Amino acid sequence: MPGIVPNRRKYVDMLSDDEEESDTRSSVSIGSKRARYEHDASVESLVSSLHVDGHQNVSRPLNGYDDADDYSQDAHQPGSLVRIHLKNFVTYTEAEFSLGPSLNMIIGPNGTGKSTLVCAICLGLGWSPVNLGRAKEIGEFVKHGNTEAKIEIEIAGKDNQRNPIIGRTIRKEGNKSHFYINGRQVIQKEVVKLARSFSIQIDNLCQFLPQDRVVEFAALQPIALLTETQRAAAPEQMVIWHDNLKELRREEKRFEVEQKNEDAHLKTLQARQEATRHDVERWNERQDLVTKSKVLEKCRPLVEIRRLKNQVEEMKAEKTALKRELQQLVAESEPARVAQENMESYRDQIDQITQARKHSVNAASKRAESLASLIKREQDTISEFSNQVTAEKEGEKQRRQDVKRLVGVISQIERSMQEEPVEYDPEKFEGQLRELRSKVGDCERRDVDIRANMAAIVRQVKDLRQAFQEKTNERASLDTQSGQQANLLLKVSPDTAHAWDWIQLHRDSLGLKGEIHGPPILNCSVTEPHFAGVVENALGGLADMTAITCTSIDDTRKLTDKIFAETGLHNFTLRTIPKPLSYYRSPVTREQLAAYGFEGWVIDYIRGPEPVLAMLCENSKIHRTAYAAETLPKDRHDVLAKSPIQVWIEGPKKYRVSKRSEYNQSSTLVIELKPARIFTDQPVDGEEKRRLDNEVREIERLIQELRQQHSSLKEEQQRLAEQNAQAKKESHAIKQEIKAKQKAVAEFQLLPEKKANKEAELRGLEDLTRETGHRILEIKANSEKSALKVASLTLDYVKAVATLRQAHENLVEAEIRLIEANCEVESLKDENAHITQALQDKKAAFKQLDAQKKTRTSQYNNMVRRLQQDLNDLSEEEMDLARKYQESPDLDNEIAVVETRLQMMADGNPSVVRAYEKREQEIENTQRKLQKIADDLSSTQAEITSIRDQWEPELDRLVAKISDGFSHNFEQIGCAGQVGVYKDEDFENWSIQIQVRFRENESMSVLDSHRQSGGERAVSTIFYLMALQDMARSPFRVVDEINQGMDPRNERMVHERMVDIACRERTSQYFLITPKLLNDLKFHPKMTVHCIASGEHMPAGNDELDFRKLSQLALRINKG
Repeated sequence: MPGIVPNRRKYVDMLSDDEEESDTRSSVSIGSKRARYEHDASVESLVSSLHVDGHQNVSRPLNGYDDADDYSQDAHQPGSLVRIHLKNFVTYTEAEFSLGPSLNMIIGPNGTGKSTLVCAICLGLGWSPVNLGRAKEIGEFVKHGNTEAKIEIEIAGKDNQRNPIIGRTIRKEGNKSHFYINGRQVIQKEVVKLARSFSIQIDNLCQFLPQDRVVEFAALQPIALLTETQRAAAPEQMVIWHDNLKELRREEKRFEVEQKNEDAHLKTLQARQEATRHDVERWNERQDLVTKSKVLEKCRPLVEIRRLKNQVEEMKAEKTALKRELQQLVAESEPARVAQENMESYRDQIDQITQARKHSVNAASKRAESLASLIKREQDTISEFSNQVTAEKEGEKQRRQDVKRLVGVISQIERSMQEEPVEYDPEKFEGQLRELRSKVGDCERRDVDIRANMAAIVRQVKDLRQAFQEKTNERASLDTQSGQQANLLLKVSPDTAHAWDWIQLHRDSLGLKGEIHGPPILNCSVTEPHFAGVVENALGGLADMTAITCTSIDDTRKLTDKIFAETGLHNFTLRTIPKPLSYYRSPVTREQLAAYGFEGWVIDYIRGPEPVLAMLCENSKIHRTAYAAETLPKDRHDVLAKSPIQVWIEGPKKYRVSKRSEYNQSSTLVIELKPARIFTDQPVDGEEKRRLDNEVREIERLIQELRQQHSSLKEEQQRLAEQNAQAKKESHAIKQEIKAKQKAVAEFQLLPEKKANKEAELRGLEDLTRETGHRILEIKANSEKSALKVASLTLDYVKAVATLRQAHENLVEAEIRLIEANCEVESLKDENAHITQALQDKKAAFKQLDAQKKTRTSQYNNMVRRLQQDLNDLSEEEMDLARKYQESPDLDNEIAVVETRLQMMADGNPSVVRAYEKREQEIENTQRKLQKIADDLSSTQAEITSIRDQWEPELDRLVAKISDGFSHNFEQIGCAGQVGVYKDEDFENWSIQIQVRFRENESMSVLDSHRQSGGERAVSTIFYLMALQDMARSPFRVVDEINQGMDPRNERMVHERMVDIACRERTSQYFLITPKLLNDLKFHPKMTVHCIASGEHMPAGNDELDFRKLSQLALRINKG
């Protein structure tokens, strides 16, 4: 605390005792006033008001001045905290803090509740207790002995808007909370959203540093510090840029690895292609001849097609000449044709007039018919009215009969109501039904048990049949070579045998990347039986012969983990051979090997899949182990010791040469060959056969017993079904009887209602009878109206008939003129008959020629289509060949030459070609994949450059500004410090690098736990936080007990710089919590000091604290 000054007025502050309830006084908040000073502010103090336990608390300047005009406070910045009210929260019964807009110092002894204010800020603004580093359950923040706690925080609003007030109620039971904004209940997300709208970041240690996380912040790694710094002081876009750069860099590295792997794969494929190119070229040459032969055979119909084409061309020329003759004849007959056409045109005009007059006649006829229809309809209406009158009279008679009938029915109902109802005893019937239901239930439950037993028997039989098949197959396999080898593997390495069976069973679901092959003991064999001993002695023992081979290291890891996890097997070997067999070259050529006296390499005497042989080459060097059937001369050994051949087998012995280059010496190890045990036919194990035969017979016996049990249960099930059906039949009969009696009772109960309905029906008939005369008069009036309408329609009909007569006379005149025109046309046709006949003859000849031409054209087209269909089956290359020979005059000779050449060439191996083409396609796919990876990599790098060009300059400017403030803070205390950015190839490793110097005779060094003391690190931490003050996007900062561990010198320097920075105008709000302070520290009028005192040693019975007396008491105690 600042130094004690003479007290002119008493400071009154009532604090709660945690164990006592507050009195009944009302709580009144009186704002604190600021003192005026005319000298250095280092001995000044300012205390804010605090409400605790409902007592009035008044804060006044410690030195007694009461004029606040000279040192007026700044207004609260938007988002800063104006007021905090607590009730039953941790140590507080009830308290209210009025907070200053600049630096707020919270002081008091340990355990009085300073950090409780920090907890209230975090929880009240909607964040989790995790950000406090202490209690995880929210209910633990309720004061002991209470069930509910309340937090209320007032935040400075934006643009002169109302200050939002956030409330949170915490219930101990169930760890539940309720949130409020301005008294309206909301969800937690809305509270956090409101806080974030003011850029409040409680989860950022650069803004909110509670006591229990100070150590965590001090130990914050430089990488994490960069992230927190950007969140606290940089625009949100910079954080997004940084995250994007980290993700893009990960993509870039992935693309680079893929590019490297695919490039290596491409080179391997290209090397294989070169090795088989010659065989493929010979195969392709023969295939070209085969294709040429096929194409030439399909071109044979071209000769006939050419003949037909010539005929079509000749007919086309003849048709053209005939067409010219026809046109000349048409021109000569033109005058007669024109006269005939004119007369036909006149006839057509007369015909049109005739048709128009027919339409007029039809229209007039329809008009007359329509009027006649209307007259008929009105006459029918009059008849209908007459019928209605008759019906009304007949209805009157029927209603009288119905009235008489209803009176009789009502009398019958009244007599039935006097009779006794049917007797019905439901308990008797229910008892009978209960007995039958019980019987049915017993039958059904027993049936369920039987079905379950039968299903269990079926499952057992199914399992036994499967076991029977397995044992039968195992017994049969003993008589086959592969079965013997599998049986041998099971004996020499059971775990390997079980592991290989598991792999084969789950191969399709494992998602393997490469090939996988079984042990050599299963997949390999020797070329001749007498080479078995040579091969086995050349291999490295059972480990090589029982090893499972993978071509992908990822598959090896996956299989190892999967097999161990699911089967527990571990005594087996998985080996990865990513290199092909062609990679393993022998040390000398075949000619050199023969010169040494050897017949071949051991690899020449073993067959198997290439990856398995490559594995044996890698581990047992069978491609470098020479073999000679006979013993070599002794002088040859000296030559071999100096040759590239280090291992060889001759006769019954194996030789291995070991060279020591440092001593320029060598030694030869000679080993006697062991008899072959693996790659040789083994005698069948008779004992194993007998064991399997006994197990098969036992399984058959068990199946027979289960079948007998199943038959017995089936018979019992049938008996139960019959009993169940009989019980259900009896139950149905009883239910029918119950239904009949219930119906009789129901009908008796409905008799009163039925009587009432009949009486209502009787009354309705009587009412209708009274209205009959009125209805008859109304019908007769409507009949008279229809008669008047008939008279009017009759007059219209007479006019329509006159119009029809006139139209018919006009039609007759037109038809006479049409007959005359037709006669003229026929006369002209007779005169032009010879001309017409000549034209028809010429047209017929033209038509016949055209038909012949079409027939030849059709034949030509059919042959062309058939040829085209054959040619459509050809490839593009075959089509080019067909075009080349389609004009050839001598196709047969060409076909014979091709057939002769084909007979002189061997067929070749199509599998080599298929493998070559498959690799060619794989090469193209790999090249495309490489191109896509290169494009993706280029795009990613361009995007990295684009984002980095925006982010890095902004980051450099931000860190430079932080460094300026950080350096300035250190200069003020006579030390040095700077902040920089460590830039790595990976953006994930970019970090803040802080360098400090606390003594003049030392150089700048990176801040870490090895070079600086705890106090120096604390000074550096608080100066870094203060350097963020001007750039902070957050409206307030909280630092709890950061000065703990500092020596007095550092604490005094830090405090002075903190006061200077936090009390500048227009800066963000600052909270500093500490249990102790040095004397004579710097003070600024914009500071707000909150003193907290509580506990069992508080003065009893006082409503106010006299700080003057307390300070004098402290001085006396200090002086001793």
